[in-house]
Amino acid sequence: MKNIKILSLLFIICIIVYFVIQAPMLFVSEKKFGNINQDEIDFVVITRDSIKTELQKNDSGIWLANGKATNLQIIDNLIYALSHQQADFPVPMSITKQAVDKLNKQGFNVKVFSDNSKKLDFKISSIDTLCVGLVTGKRQAYALSIPGYIDKTIDYISANASFYFNNNVFKYLPSEIESVTVEHIENPEQSFTIFNNRGNQLMLYDVKNQNFLNSFDEKKIRTYLSYFNGVEYTKMLDINKKEQKNIISRMPSYKLIVKTNKNKISLIITNITLNKPVERYGQLQLIDTDNFYLIMNDNQDIAIAKWTDFDILLKKISDFVDK
Repeated sequence: MKNIKILSLLFIICIIVYFVIQAPMLFVSEKKFGNINQDEIDFVVITRDSIKTELQKNDSGIWLANGKATNLQIIDNLIYALSHQQADFPVPMSITKQAVDKLNKQGFNVKVFSDNSKKLDFKISSIDTLCVGLVTGKRQAYALSIPGYIDKTIDYISANASFYFNNNVFKYLPSEIESVTVEHIENPEQSFTIFNNRGNQLMLYDVKNQNFLNSFDEKKIRTYLSYFNGVEYTKMLDINKKEQKNIISRMPSYKLIVKTNKNKISLIITNITLNKPVERYGQLQLIDTDNFYLIMNDNQDIAIAKWTDFDILLKKISDFVDK
């Protein structure tokens, strides 16, 4: 009997030692979110609801989003995040159900390939300040991070292909611009249209009073038209239809329309309302004074842009009048 007890004890000890040694290997598939060679990644598929984007590196090493050329920096950020992100800790039990529900209903499905071999397959979303991930087919969600970075992988992911394109809004020479209209929604008497016809003749139109001005500073207008060569937004948003509709329904601050000899771009500029007041210059403000919503492509896309990049385009008609 004594020998049986000793053997049983040794058996139990062996089982414990086995699990201590093998546990990381047994559960590694639960947290397979990264740690792959970023140079080997050549194909990424991101889906959310019915929206799907395929990112593929061609034979020349150029990344395409649904067949169109992408912004190199945006792709580099994404690939680095996907290859270096790690699972920090299991999502706390108190929010596990909430996290898994959100991952299944609103999360992005991400598949990462290397030479036709699937390396990663997971869902990713955010819960408050946490970036959370769930390996496809598993039950345990994890909080994810990129070592050494404040940004999270979710910041670089979108199922919308336009998120990965160049951030250029305007890149026109003055000679390409036929007209520019700036509507000041809150200050309509400052709204104007500049016409630049083929004969290089400039005209300034007062939108509020519906008449052309006979006297204006032509040099200032020519300088103004040069500002439209290299204007970018900061980040394309990937939000659900309800959030998108909410932003579009708000009263805009400006409307900016640029017509060229090839196309017409119409933009709506709307303030970003902060969740809580922020002190700026000794006053509490509920409006983001650094960034705004840029609504583009017939309300199909919404981006974040900086006021410092666009202020120079949102002139008043009085800025061009001779004083």
